[in-house]
Amino acid sequence: MQSLRGYELIKAEIFKRLGVDNVNAYKDSYLQRRIRARMRKLGISDYMEYYKLLKQNREEFEELLFTIAINVTEFFRDPVVWKTFQRKVLPELINYKKSKGSRSLKIWSAACSTGQEPYSIAMSLYEVLGDNLSGFRVSILATDIDKEALQIAMKGEYPADAVEKQVPRHMIPKYFDRISDERYRVKPKLKRLVTFRWFNLLSSVYPKGFDVIFIRNVLIYMSKEAQEEIFRKLYDSLEDHGYLILGKTETILGKSANLFKLYDLVAKVYKKNLEVKKQWLGS
Repeated sequence: MQSLRGYELIKAEIFKRLGVDNVNAYKDSYLQRRIRARMRKLGISDYMEYYKLLKQNREEFEELLFTIAINVTEFFRDPVVWKTFQRKVLPELINYKKSKGSRSLKIWSAACSTGQEPYSIAMSLYEVLGDNLSGFRVSILATDIDKEALQIAMKGEYPADAVEKQVPRHMIPKYFDRISDERYRVKPKLKRLVTFRWFNLLSSVYPKGFDVIFIRNVLIYMSKEAQEEIFRKLYDSLEDHGYLILGKTETILGKSANLFKLYDLVAKVYKKNLEVKKQWLGS
């Protein structure tokens, strides 16, 4: 019988290291699955035994954190999302900006993992706005909790088979340099648009002022309580005209459901519900 006391101790260590007060921020089923994957690799069957190892072995603790933080990602994941972003969201956003005399576009790729999503955003902007980006000042903030993933993202080098499988063929020579038979590197014009930074979604202070926030395929691992807290902070991070883009298996539930209005069901795009803001200001 596995010691659940051992699991609770491991969980407490993880959140202490991540600087998170709420030890129930991640779903137990997700954490236990990730922890057991590391235990199996090491031939350990008892949580308490693994906890003792973690206390002695810093490298193993780093491996466990990477295992918890890892998200599967790819270029233009879920094509319908990117079609909607390029054909509906961006043209509408650009028209809005022009009507206001604004020339800035500020986008956040939260939980960006190894960088494929923010680079997909950058390619989308070039596809819609053309090479000069029509005179807009573009900034894409890309954040993740996994420092190793961020190092890969900043380098911007990817396996050739992944690029050729995931990126539309006509776009590859426009946005990638072939550096060997096995590898591609994103072109400097993409890198210039993206700033990579370490960030924990369970932090109390969020960056603000975004036109679009992508937060895809990470909230499903969080508890309902943590999700609601994150949605409230995302609401404040978005400009009033802003768009929130979730993963295709994710939805906004509970008390947070009234913070956003559905914009596109299939692509899981939402907009701020400004009625909520009026209620807050009025109270």
